[in-house]
Amino acid sequence: MRGNKFYLLIMLVEAWLLLRAIQYLIQITEKKWKRLLLLVSSAGLLAMVIFIGDKINVLFTAILFLGAVWLTCEGSFWKRMEIGLLFSSTILAFNALRDNYFLNVMYIHSHQGYYMIRKVILSGLFTGFLYLGIRKFAPDKNYTLSDSTWRLLLLLTAIPFCIMLSIITLYNVEQHHTMLIKVHQEFAVVLFLVLMSFIGVFWAIIVLAKQQKLEQQNTLAEINRNYYQLMEQQHIEIRQIKHDMANHLSILAALPQEQREDYIKDLTERVIKIHTLHYCGDATINAVLSVKESIINRNEMQWEIQMDIAKELPFEKVDICALFANAIDNAVEACVKQTKDRRKIVLKCKAQKGLFCMSVTNPVPPFDEESLQKESFATTKPDKENHGFGLKTMQEIVERYHGELELKTKDGIFELFLYMPLETVIK
Repeated sequence: MRGNKFYLLIMLVEAWLLLRAIQYLIQITEKKWKRLLLLVSSAGLLAMVIFIGDKINVLFTAILFLGAVWLTCEGSFWKRMEIGLLFSSTILAFNALRDNYFLNVMYIHSHQGYYMIRKVILSGLFTGFLYLGIRKFAPDKNYTLSDSTWRLLLLLTAIPFCIMLSIITLYNVEQHHTMLIKVHQEFAVVLFLVLMSFIGVFWAIIVLAKQQKLEQQNTLAEINRNYYQLMEQQHIEIRQIKHDMANHLSILAALPQEQREDYIKDLTERVIKIHTLHYCGDATINAVLSVKESIINRNEMQWEIQMDIAKELPFEKVDICALFANAIDNAVEACVKQTKDRRKIVLKCKAQKGLFCMSVTNPVPPFDEESLQKESFATTKPDKENHGFGLKTMQEIVERYHGELELKTKDGIFELFLYMPLETVIK
């Protein structure tokens, strides 16, 4: 009895390690009963005996664990399916190797205690290795991959999973008269290769997530470079105007009245074009808006900005960049289709009373209003596979910071509105 309690305690510890490993790759809900459900299903997954020739245990356990991940984890359908299948497949492949090759099944009944100790040790070593490996190389907590990438990873996981199922379930055991199954040694090689393929998929997720993070950082760095180049250029122009101011005043004093007004008008227009590139107190927002304003000017659009952000926002710079860049890019894309007199983008932002709010409005054709409301996250670009992630990315960022994003269209004006608490724990 005492041995059973000790065995149960060790299995719960191993299940907790597995749950923590899962949490490095997908967000688990904060609801206690759901986390308990995932913990129990993880313990069941680790403890399940998988004999080659048993058609029930492997299928039942895989389905049960997939259902637990689906109920307790957050993210897209494909992400939850892939993470659930990947972890269940990896543990089941190890269990099959453990129970058929690493343990001597002759001791299951005659030496139950010895068998349990060896089983707990082997499971603990593998679970600890899996946890430490994922912990060491895990991507940033806020990583995101597109649905197409998750579908590809799911396919890469499903193929070795089906191979494993074939080996375990299709082996004929009815010809044996005892409970001992004479398992072919080549099955061990195949199961080991299947296990390595699952670990390879883990590594692929980590590499893809880090690559995406690097691309986002490079985009932010490029925006900042453009921002500082523009700012440096304008500082040079300002210094030049100050240097030439004495000459301008001398020329104004010497010019006739009718020419003096034209000269003043030309000089005023030159000064107006030079601004300080300081929209608000957040340097990342200043960088993004400076670059996007040049794009807006090239497309002959009207640009109205109302900013009330006194200091740096408490969000990741990459997330701030993605929110503003995607929102403005979508507005520019919509305005390009309008006549020049309707091309107007209005950006309003506030960071007050514990909330950050952003609103971006732009005109749309009246006949597009219904389609926008029905397919608010769709893209109008012909290359739909490589575009259309802008709003989805924004939605994921806003949800991560416990905020809300709303899209609406009225009287030919499309509005994107979002808010996020300024002091919150990232999901």
